[in-house]
Amino acid sequence: MALMKCPECGQNVSTQARTCPACGYPLKADQRPMHEQPALQSPHVWGRVATALGAWLVTPWIAKLIVALAVCVLAYFMFTGK
Repeated sequence: MALMKCPECGQNVSTQARTCPACGYPLKADQRPMHEQPALQSPHVWGRVATALGAWLVTPWIAKLIVALAVCVLAYFMFTGK
């Protein structure tokens, strides 16, 4: 079994592997013609979608958390008279 370096992450990978086991980078081209390949087959598309979706979902929670903490601090000083 011969080894080669993955062009994406640099890990040693078998020359018979279809994808890198460490990062998922495709090493061998799919044998199907281009018009038969399913949409969104790029190895990085789903990672980018997940990152954008995660940022969109997390950002409102961070803003709500900051506002809630600010309200708690203001209420503390208002009600304790300090």
